[in-house]
Amino acid sequence: MNENVLENALKKIMYNDTLEVFVFDVFEDKVLKYGVVDGAFTSTGEDTFTNYLEDVKTKVGAPFLSGFMNLVSIPKMKEALKDGNSKVEFKYQSLDSKWYKLSSTLINVSGKELIFSVKEELRQELNSTKESRDSRYEGLIGRLADSILKINNVFNLDSKSLSNVKAVEEYILSIFKNLYSTYPELKKSVNKTAANVSGRWEDAILIIDDDKIMRNMIKKVFKDDGYKLVELANGKEAIEYLEANESKGISEASDHVLGIFLDLTMPVLDGFAVLEYLSKKNYLNRLPVIIISGDYEKETKSRVYNYNIADMLEKPFDFEVVRHRISNFINLYKSSNSLNDLVSSQNNDLKALLNTFVDAYRYDYASNIDKISKYIKVLATQVMNDYPEYELTEEKINKMVDASMYYDIGFYSIPRSVLIKREKLTNDELELVRNYPLFGFKMLKYVLSLTSDELYKKYALNIAKYYHENYNGTGYPENLKGNAIPLETQIAAICINYNNIKKKNGNATDFILNKSNTMFSPEIIESFKKVLEAFNVI
Repeated sequence: MNENVLENALKKIMYNDTLEVFVFDVFEDKVLKYGVVDGAFTSTGEDTFTNYLEDVKTKVGAPFLSGFMNLVSIPKMKEALKDGNSKVEFKYQSLDSKWYKLSSTLINVSGKELIFSVKEELRQELNSTKESRDSRYEGLIGRLADSILKINNVFNLDSKSLSNVKAVEEYILSIFKNLYSTYPELKKSVNKTAANVSGRWEDAILIIDDDKIMRNMIKKVFKDDGYKLVELANGKEAIEYLEANESKGISEASDHVLGIFLDLTMPVLDGFAVLEYLSKKNYLNRLPVIIISGDYEKETKSRVYNYNIADMLEKPFDFEVVRHRISNFINLYKSSNSLNDLVSSQNNDLKALLNTFVDAYRYDYASNIDKISKYIKVLATQVMNDYPEYELTEEKINKMVDASMYYDIGFYSIPRSVLIKREKLTNDELELVRNYPLFGFKMLKYVLSLTSDELYKKYALNIAKYYHENYNGTGYPENLKGNAIPLETQIAAICINYNNIKKKNGNATDFILNKSNTMFSPEIIESFKKVLEAFNVI
């Protein structure tokens, strides 16, 4: 390989000692690797093109794989370079959360076309991630607003235009599809909501029995109750139906299964195979399954009830009793499912909120959270040793450390216009700043409501709400004084302030020591003095 050609190409793109350089010889299935070491352009290894791509798939984040692959494809590169560009650049994120820029061009060596790429790690990857994320969700807000406007306009049409229901439906579906083609994470929730709103979900009862006479008898019992009655002749048909029904989207009618009648003895797949499937898919916890069987032996009964079924009926049975039982079971499971849906919804809200706020921390304040947690661990351990009366333990300290990650989560309630304002803040703006810990507290109280660890919850809420309180009562939001401020908050406040001042290249140690008995507890300051050396190396 002519290294002068490569070096000249390298200089055209970028030149520093942090780069990795790759030459892709697609036709020979070869990748040559180079680096700039001590100012010298040096070969660092060789691999096959196939192995290189397989390795990339284990390191590059899935959303970036397609763009990455475009830069190692000669046809794609030619397309990108045809407008006179000298290179093509692409930023991507690896699975270890680091960001890189790949700059690629085509070079010709001895009549052979090669792809020449320079890989550079981006030092501003956290900001890049945040900007990318902000841009994505600003785009989502715009697309949602546009979709709502379009659908609203449809329903403002005159009755003649609305007479073609099929055309209107297809138009609305196209809006939804267009929306989640860009934001695929919306697809599941859009499908579910649209199915409910459009009435596509029919309340259904499944009758799974190879005996057609038995199926017809059960159907007659429920014929006036408004249910869709689905007949299935064996376990295979039942599982296929459930699989297909679960995968249906808003473009197809799907059933809301409320209950199942299940025979045990059937051809192809018996009732136990169906029970096994229902158990694995968690159906048994969400809807009543009533076994109908001529086999009422103790062993069979015991085996069946191990699956947590609702009831077991021996053939022949009183159909009015069956009708009464299934109605009661459906109402009972509906109530249970409503509670489960509420819990599930809250869990989803928790996840969404945590993703919004905690991801922002990850991108904006990753180093803050990491360092503050380490400071708290060191200081709280010293306080535990110095003041046994506080009854701290290692378990409590570990929970305190974990809970501290939410310390400034309320900060995101302050409008950006206030944060960037250069003039003196108005009284109303000051009130916004002073009240942001209350916002953080309320938000955390809601999203942590399902957390069973009460101590963890207490620490998280107290630190988020009170870390701006001062020992002399001059802080906010509630002007707490002295030991009315929770111990975990007093410890966290010293660590947070130390980190913030040190980050600004200030004298953090002198600041903390000078605020003894005003901002901070004099007792905890004494412990702080003992861990200064440990703080300095964090």
